[in-house]
Amino acid sequence: MKKSVIGTLAIACMMVAVTACGGANNGGSNDGTTTIRVLSSDDFAGFRQEAIKEFNALHPDIKVVLENVAYDQLHDKELASFNASGNAAYDIVDVDEIWTSEYANAGFILPVTDRYTEEMKQGILPASLQIASYNEELYGVPMFNDVVFFYYNEEMLKQAGYDQPPATWEQFSEVSKALEDKGITQGSASAWGFSANEGLTAYFAEFLGSHGGRFLDDAGTPVFNDEKGVQALEYLKQAIDTGVIDPASINYNDRQVLDAFKNGKTAFVAGWSFYWGELNAADSAVKGKIKIGLVPAVEGAPPAAATGSMYLAVTSQSKNADAAWKFIEFLGSKDIQKQQAIKAGALPIWSDLYEDEEVKAQHPALAEMQRQLEYVISRPSLDAYNEFSKELQIAIQEVLTGKKDAQTALDEVAAKVIELQANF
Repeated sequence: MKKSVIGTLAIACMMVAVTACGGANNGGSNDGTTTIRVLSSDDFAGFRQEAIKEFNALHPDIKVVLENVAYDQLHDKELASFNASGNAAYDIVDVDEIWTSEYANAGFILPVTDRYTEEMKQGILPASLQIASYNEELYGVPMFNDVVFFYYNEEMLKQAGYDQPPATWEQFSEVSKALEDKGITQGSASAWGFSANEGLTAYFAEFLGSHGGRFLDDAGTPVFNDEKGVQALEYLKQAIDTGVIDPASINYNDRQVLDAFKNGKTAFVAGWSFYWGELNAADSAVKGKIKIGLVPAVEGAPPAAATGSMYLAVTSQSKNADAAWKFIEFLGSKDIQKQQAIKAGALPIWSDLYEDEEVKAQHPALAEMQRQLEYVISRPSLDAYNEFSKELQIAIQEVLTGKKDAQTALDEVAAKVIELQANF
C-alpha cells in the first residue's frame, strides 16, 4: 500500500537529524525535568487531569501537559501536528481505532509491542488489545472499553409476555411488532440513529457482524458486499419498511434515540456504555427498568457489537518516547483503570477488574457488559477511512430510502474502497 506524501515526509523526518526536520519539543528544562505534551479527546478529561497529579508525584522528573479537544476536532488537529515541529507537535496522541491504519502506514505513531509486558498481554481483554492492533503490532494502550450495547426495557417486555430479550433478529422483529400492536410502546419498539454520520457506520458494523459478515478479508479486500453484508442491509431496509424500526430513524442521531428510550417511548436502543448512566439518572423515566442483552444475531452468527474505543500512542516526533510510554502505561495500569471505572464510570481494559467488588458495585450491569465484550466487530482500519465511511453512510441511506438495492449500493462502496486503497 502506498504511503501518503505527508506520511513519507514523517518517516523521512525520523531518519535524518532532528534539526533538519524538527520534532516535538525535547521538553528539557533548567531543573532537569522532561515535559511531554499530550493531545487527547475530551473523553474522561477531568479524570485524566487528576491522574496527572498522581503521575507527577510518582515521577517528579516528568511533567505532563494535557490538551483536550472535542472528538470532532481531534483527527484534523492531529494530522496538522504530525507535520509540525516544536511546540506544535505532541509526544502522545489519542487515536480512534479507525485511524490506526492511516497513522501507522504513514509513520506518525510508533509500534509499542515490545514495550508491552507479559502481564499486559495476558491480562488486558482481547477486545481491548484489538483496538490498538494493526498488522500484528500494537500501537498504544487502550484507555477504556466501549461497544454499542443492546439495551432493553425489561418491564415492557414482561408486559408483552416475554421473559428474555430477543436472541435473533427474527425474534427482534416478532417482539417489536408485539410491543407495538399491544400499545406498550408509542409506535415502533425501537429507533436507531441512522442519519448520515459516523454512528450509522457503527450501527451497520453491528448488523454486519451479527449476520456473520466482516468488512475486509485477511488480505484487506472488501467483503462487506458479499451475501452476508447484503442480507444485513436488506434486513435493515425491511425493518424500516415494516415499522419494526421507526422509519424516522433515517433522520435520527444517537442523542435522539437515547432520549426516546430514556423517556419510555421505545423498548430497545443500541448505544454506547455512557447510556447506562443516563438511563439510570434521577431524571430518567426508566431508571431501574433497563437491562443489557447480547446483540441479536442470525442463526450461526456471533452476537457482535461494534467497538468504538480509543488508545494513547507515542508519536514518531517525540524525543521523549520513554517518558511518554511511562505515562501511557500508568494510565492503562490496573490501579488507574480501577479508579477510572469507579470515579468516571469507564469500562476497564483489564479482565480481572470485571470481578472486582468495588468496580461491580459501580457497574450493576458489568457482567452483561463483559459478556458482550467477548463478541465484537471493529470498523475497518483504512488509510482513507473517513472517505470510506462517508461513502458507506450515503449508500446505506440510499438503500433505506429505496433509491438503490443493497447489492448495488454495497458493490459501489466496495469498488470505491479498492480505488482509495490504490491511491495510498
